[in-house]
Formats: sequence, structure tokens, C-alpha cells
Amino acid sequence: MTNTNMKKAAVIISITAVLASFSGQAWAAQSSHAVAATSVTVSDSKNPYYVAGIDNPAEFTRYFAQLQKAVKDNKPEDVAKLMAYPMNWNHDNKQAVIHNKDEFIKSYDQIFTSRVREQLLAQAADKVFVNWKGIMVGEGDLWIGKQNNKLGVIAVNIINNPYEVAGIKSAAELEYFLTKLQDDVRKGNKFEVAGSMTYPLKVNSKGKTVEITSKRDFISKYDKIMTANVKEKLLTQKIEADQLFVNWKGVMVGDGALWMGQTGEAIGVLAINQ
Repeated sequence: MTNTNMKKAAVIISITAVLASFSGQAWAAQSSHAVAATSVTVSDSKNPYYVAGIDNPAEFTRYFAQLQKAVKDNKPEDVAKLMAYPMNWNHDNKQAVIHNKDEFIKSYDQIFTSRVREQLLAQAADKVFVNWKGIMVGEGDLWIGKQNNKLGVIAVNIINNPYEVAGIKSAAELEYFLTKLQDDVRKGNKFEVAGSMTYPLKVNSKGKTVEITSKRDFISKYDKIMTANVKEKLLTQKIEADQLFVNWKGVMVGDGALWMGQTGEAIGVLAINQ
């Protein structure tokens, strides 16, 4: 088999595998594993998208710029032209197939949710994760690839965020934050733990509230704040959505030993209850 034929065969196999893989929520990255995936950059080769069946890298970068512009300008008709039909739409543990532009435009707001749009617009073309399934955008919110020889979005995954009511923008980031905090506390890394607090930090003990105003203040009082009881409750907390209590005030950890929330783009510990 010649190199050209081998290349075509690889592309055909890739596309076939993509279509076969979209059952249920198989591609919806809804856990902390998504953080690792989105941090992977494409390789430095001349065509980092080749494994996804794209022969010309410039074709993808042009397409991606068009897609971002159409979404930013809020033009559903233009976005619809950039889909690869039939397109899979995975939501609420169900799979739907969008067959054409009319179907897509009719359900545009439900398919391209605010989260999907945010993830797409924040994604840099040279920071995407690429494999034989396609090109992943965000945390698996969209997958782009070639279908019927057309480059386009081949799947949209509506990723549920169980922490949204607490103002947390990304479930994966919250779970990563908590995992890192547990690791830093376990290792006794006071400086990193101090960086995980939101200041002024409220520390409640025996009916009294003390405000910790800075990292320096926190580190100087570390052992008095991070008591054995607080550390035990934090370290025994399971990092699963159904194991964390969430309301408009924040995310509760360790039966209320800590409360976490998001301020701007930063997730942090808002309060510690001894």
C-alpha cells in the first residue's frame, strides 16, 4: 500500500471510529480528568491535526476562527453552516442526532448553551487536544472533525455542573482545586494552602469569628487555623458531586469544616469552622 493510500485509510478508519464512538455520553468529559486533557497542547509537527484526519493545518485554523466569530456574533445561521451533519448532541444522559441546518437552528440555544459558547470562545486553536477521535474543545464540550469530507463540529456535549448554584463556573476546576488543597494540607505545604484561601478569610471558633487578612497572617497562625479536626475532615472528604453539599452560599467540605466558593475567576476557601 502506498503512503497516500495508507493516509486515506487512516482517515477513513478515524472517521468511522468517531461515528461509532458517539453512544450516550461517551465523549462528555464530566470529571476532573478533563483538566488534564485540556492542558495538552498539540504537537510541534508541521500538521498537528493529522491524526484527526485533517490534511491541511491551515484548513482547521481558518475554520476555527470562522466558528468562533459566528458564535461571538450570535449568528445561528452561520454557526449552522459550520456543523458536520449528522451531528451528535449529548445531553441529560441522552443522545440526539441533529440531521440538518434547520434542526440545528431550531434548537440552537439548547445546543450552544452559554457554557458551550464560553468554552469555545476561550479556546486557543494551538492549545486543543487532538486524537484519532477528532479535535476537542473545552473540556469535551465540542468535538470537531471531518465527516462526509466536511470539516465541522461532529458532536456537542452538554456537561452538567452540579456546583453552578454556588457560582462555580467549572466542575472540573472545583474538583481539581479540592484535590490539590487536600494534597497540600497532607504534605504540610503552608504556603500553597495559604494561596488557596480567599481573603479576608473567616475563621469561626467557639462562637467567635476572626478575620485572616492575608497569606502572611494565615501562615503565621497556620496551626491555630488548620487544627487537627479541620485537617481530618478535609482529608476524609470524598471528591464527588454527590458527596458535597452545595447551595447559594458555596460548597461545603467536611461537614462544614470548610466552605469554598468562587470570586471572579478564582476558587478559594471562604470560611473555616473549627
